Amino acid sequence: MSGKRFLGLDGLRGVCALTVVVLHAADLFHDGPIFHHGYLAVDMFFLLSGFVIAFAHEGQLRTGLGLARFLKVRARRLLPVFWIGAAFNIAIFAGMAAAGYRPGYGAAAIWLIVPLTTMLMLPAFGTPGNSFAPAMMSVTWSLAVEWLVNLAYAAFGFRLRTRTLAVFALAGWAAMAVAGYSTGKGWCVGITRNDFLTYGMMRGAPAFAAGVVLYRLHARGWFTRLPVIAPELLLTFWLCIAAMPAATATPTFDWIAVTLFCPMLLLLLLRANDRAPAFCKNLGEISYPLYVIHPGIILLAQETPVFGLDHGPDPLRALLVVALCVGAAWTVSRLFHPRLRPLRQPATA
Repeated sequence: MSGKRFLGLDGLRGVCALTVVVLHAADLFHDGPIFHHGYLAVDMFFLLSGFVIAFAHEGQLRTGLGLARFLKVRARRLLPVFWIGAAFNIAIFAGMAAAGYRPGYGAAAIWLIVPLTTMLMLPAFGTPGNSFAPAMMSVTWSLAVEWLVNLAYAAFGFRLRTRTLAVFALAGWAAMAVAGYSTGKGWCVGITRNDFLTYGMMRGAPAFAAGVVLYRLHARGWFTRLPVIAPELLLTFWLCIAAMPAATATPTFDWIAVTLFCPMLLLLLLRANDRAPAFCKNLGEISYPLYVIHPGIILLAQETPVFGLDHGPDPLRALLVVALCVGAAWTVSRLFHPRLRPLRQPATA
């Protein structure tokens, strides 16, 4: 069957990955954040994941794919790139820690706990602080949550009625809104080893379920009357969301962005898929490698003199660091290009 790519969603995934990189590298450019709400990119990732996983596998799961086979397919697609990025970041982190740039880390933490827990996507208990994965700048928490949500979906979630999933998503988002106010941190929670199973799952599970709901409704033709808006404007709108300034936590804005703006962007990009520019394909291909490989480069720039940024920000040098992250991600995407091909949708969808 002929098909066409979800180029708009590829572009959105890539732009979200770039906002995470700049969020982590903000203090290299100047004092203070650039994308104040860049952390919401993770919630968009969860939503996109629900949509594309349902698109790619729901029919197969209903016809006997099985949980074990599903996990094998997902592992073959995701783990090689993750392990390359993790090994790269572990090497940088271990070198920095051994050189004294990470005080408090003993030999067991440097050479055993951090490498083992990072490779297995497990929380690094027994290390200083409460970081989920010190070598990965805590991006691994979201990948661990996604694996847990994928497991639940393939085990029983695909059998749930659309209405049940929608109620679950709305209830979960309501609970997350309450948590955002009660913690005083908005939706910037769930990122540590102490709360990824609580707040992290509260962010990941409802958004994933909402993505599945949107896929099913999209497949039924519910959104064919949505306006066609230039994908470039929609991607710029995401950047506006991520860059929205904030002096303190913004639980209300976070809730609106995740429950309204993120689904709206996904649907509008689907509607305008035929108009998506070609560069969206490239953004999609580097998005996952960029997400997993950038932490080590950013840590190296922030805490060592390698890039000359350890004593203060420098926008030009910071751009070089971001470009290096993108270059490393592009290299990894070329190595694993067959497994990173954007998903396709039936021509009749």
